[in-house]
Amino acid sequence: MIRDTTLAPYSKWTKPFVSEVAEVINLLKDNGYDSNQLVSVTGIQQKNVNAWTARYKNEPDNVSTIPYPCWCFLSALAGKPNIQSDGEVIEVNVRKVLSYFKPTAFRPNDKFVCPTSEQFSNLIDNDNYEALTTEKLSEVFHWNATNFAHGISQGSLPFLNWSLIVMTLGIDIQKMILKELQAPVSID
Repeated sequence: MIRDTTLAPYSKWTKPFVSEVAEVINLLKDNGYDSNQLVSVTGIQQKNVNAWTARYKNEPDNVSTIPYPCWCFLSALAGKPNIQSDGEVIEVNVRKVLSYFKPTAFRPNDKFVCPTSEQFSNLIDNDNYEALTTEKLSEVFHWNATNFAHGISQGSLPFLNWSLIVMTLGIDIQKMILKELQAPVSID
């Protein structure tokens, strides 16, 4: 069982136990995604998953080393999106936002093409979207603001970061990334 305090904004967040991270990973595996497929569609390396779930069978109450953004991402893939904002999304015209980007920006990691800096400029640090600034997003997800801004300006933002931004707009990243799921997955 996953504790509610792990599914909270960063300021209230309790790091999950290794058993809780393993529960999410196992839920995804039980629904058709083996380790290799998870690496392919999420970009999260198996060595990281192993580190985050180390010794979960023998020492399930050890605190995981999983970073907050990665936990937000895995939680969303397991049916609990937007824990960083207590489930709230940023109100935008999703169709308009989608029009800023090529369809390849909304695919799993193995088919993802990062948006360009010009495409990002339509959405992030744009006067039209007050909540979508590098500073605010960095604060919400506990990112290094300088690295995040650099990724935006270079059009080299990591897939996980992009997925979290997309999620904040109310786009279902579970459906975007886990195309082979036969039914929605939920940790509830």
